[in-house]
Amino acid sequence: MIVQFSFSNFKCFKEENVINLISSKGKNHQKYSVETPFRYSVLKTLSVYGANASGKSKLFDAFKFMKVVICPPKRNNKIPVFDYWQTKYDPFRLDTDSKDKTSFFETVFVLNNIQYRYGFELNAERIISEWLYRKEKREVEVLTRDEKLKTYVNYKYISAKIADSITSAKMISETVPFLSVLSTFSEPLCKSIVDWFESIAVISANNIRTIPQLTDSEKASAIVEFLKAFDFNIEGLSLHEISYDDIPEKIKAIIDVKEPNGAFYDGINTTHIVYNTLYERASTTLFSLESDESFGTNRLFHLSWPIISAIRNGKTIMIDEIDSGIHPSIVKTIISIFTHSNSTAQLIFNTHNTSLLNSKDDDDLPLFRKDQIYLVNKNRYGEAMVKPATDFENDLRSNIEKMYLEGKITGTPYINTDALLKLMEK
Repeated sequence: MIVQFSFSNFKCFKEENVINLISSKGKNHQKYSVETPFRYSVLKTLSVYGANASGKSKLFDAFKFMKVVICPPKRNNKIPVFDYWQTKYDPFRLDTDSKDKTSFFETVFVLNNIQYRYGFELNAERIISEWLYRKEKREVEVLTRDEKLKTYVNYKYISAKIADSITSAKMISETVPFLSVLSTFSEPLCKSIVDWFESIAVISANNIRTIPQLTDSEKASAIVEFLKAFDFNIEGLSLHEISYDDIPEKIKAIIDVKEPNGAFYDGINTTHIVYNTLYERASTTLFSLESDESFGTNRLFHLSWPIISAIRNGKTIMIDEIDSGIHPSIVKTIISIFTHSNSTAQLIFNTHNTSLLNSKDDDDLPLFRKDQIYLVNKNRYGEAMVKPATDFENDLRSNIEKMYLEGKITGTPYINTDALLKLMEK
């Protein structure tokens, strides 16, 4: 579970920004949070609000960047491209000196009932420093590395044999986290931490490109049941298989396939019921998910397995613009599922849907509390800042939607209506 995420000098964020998921000990806090072995519980859901271009999506990009530094994509699914992060690095660019400063990323999390704090500092060329701490009763240092590649390893928690082999072979790199190198050599603790970061799904807005593995019948069945629960008239899902000979030569060149090896798919079919004139079931027919179904259906389909998997496995999922193409009632239900689940799963999302701010769930309790609301605002100099709703006045709950829409708690765009009217009249 994520306890806290902090970062600085990345995209539109110049100064250090912090997202804290420690639950306040308010009324019914047990419902909204998961207990830990420490003196705090961790929120199950957290919402982020803000105007267009305020930095909501960039906040998620910051965590995605930290994740890609630790667990980069793999070439041919085997060899990690460790310097891939350099293509994604993007410090704040709207002042004269930020590009020459370092960026900072740190996550505090609970894994196997132990609290860890892992982070690094870097610039466009190299990792400047890196650290990992663990805490049961008190926080202790586990590993560190500095700009000169000097390392410290606590052999109580890290395999001395693996760590010493790496350092003696001078395999510490300027561009690769020490944690990731140790994980590559299957050091148990480091591998478990890298696997934890890799398990966190960060789903970008309007992402309807990733195809779940529908060849897995159990997974396909779960996705169908998920969609049917929201009254979608879909009876089944299947991959649309095509012949190797039907693949255009240009596509074959792109995917670098010279000989057929296994099945090839170019889309997804949805099964629908066909009725006769008496509205009795007569047969079924296939639709194309991509071309026949709505954007909202596609969006929910591609969110379905990450949501199911997160709750079943107690993982964290981040969804950028959760309400994109999806009805507010469905969004509300998804949030409630995480709240009512006995899992350690977490849902972190951003949205423009202000109706959620005063919504209640089936228990007639608020969908989320004030400590589960963050607001992103950007000043006149292009600097975005994240602030918790708890920083605002105590009676915020009763007026939060109205105050948000009126711009009294930031997060509202400035709209020059006169300029728009003049433009239309030209």
